[in-house]
Amino acid sequence: MKKHLQDMAKPPHFGSLLKLLDDETEEVRQGVQNALMNYEGDASDDLAALGIHLKTKEAKLLSDSLHPGRQKALREQWAMPANHLRYPDSDYDLFESLLRLLSDFLHDGVTLRPSLSDELDILAREAQTDVATPLELAAWLFKSGRFAGNRIAPFDPRNSDLAWCLEEDQSNPIGLALIYLLVAHRLDLQVYGVNYPGHFLCLIDTAQGPTLIDAFHRGRPTLVRKLLADHPELSNEARKAVRQPCSLASILLRVLANMNLAFNKEGRFDDAELIQDLMKTFRS
Repeated sequence: MKKHLQDMAKPPHFGSLLKLLDDETEEVRQGVQNALMNYEGDASDDLAALGIHLKTKEAKLLSDSLHPGRQKALREQWAMPANHLRYPDSDYDLFESLLRLLSDFLHDGVTLRPSLSDELDILAREAQTDVATPLELAAWLFKSGRFAGNRIAPFDPRNSDLAWCLEEDQSNPIGLALIYLLVAHRLDLQVYGVNYPGHFLCLIDTAQGPTLIDAFHRGRPTLVRKLLADHPELSNEARKAVRQPCSLASILLRVLANMNLAFNKEGRFDDAELIQDLMKTFRS
């Protein structure tokens, strides 16, 4: 037994670990848990390479066992350089890399899938032959029904996993807006985020003037001046929000706030605490 646990301290052969996941001995289970940390929360490549197809119960057990590795990877790889995301058109590479970290963290670690950036590249290549303006892109993505609002489970943490959203063709308002922003950036189209209270919108320029795009409601366009004229009851915060795009940092903070709320609703308090720690990096 002792020799076996010492062997597991080295980079393990994955197949042997699977047999020990539900061992009745606490010492063995802890050894497996320690060994799985080498995978940084994701064993999907190894499973595919070995041709292992897990049953639902086995997949859940392995995913849960890999989860501490995903927590550790997110905490260690998260970096928020001061001022790099303070503008609406700041460092998009950094912005996407942080969203990709969140996506990897929210992944189950056992299902093989393309990276977020690869999926966005594919979507952008498909769109580029059909769209020439931000308004056309909104119609292509949302009015067409290709992507829709997740009305059944709006508080599901996976709404912040953009790779999952791209596979499932659904998300919450900010998840859909992020798909719009990131595809638009690849096509050199100007689309910005609007940190509207209680909802998330996008802002584009059209021939009629600045226009809000509501990705959650099929990409519905609304002229900013018409919204302000028709709704005098809007709060000062809302009026300020629609007049100017928000920073990329503000968008990330909104995503993290959604994740924090979702984790607390599910009783995943250790994950909520981790997200709160990431939110603090914006103030350092």
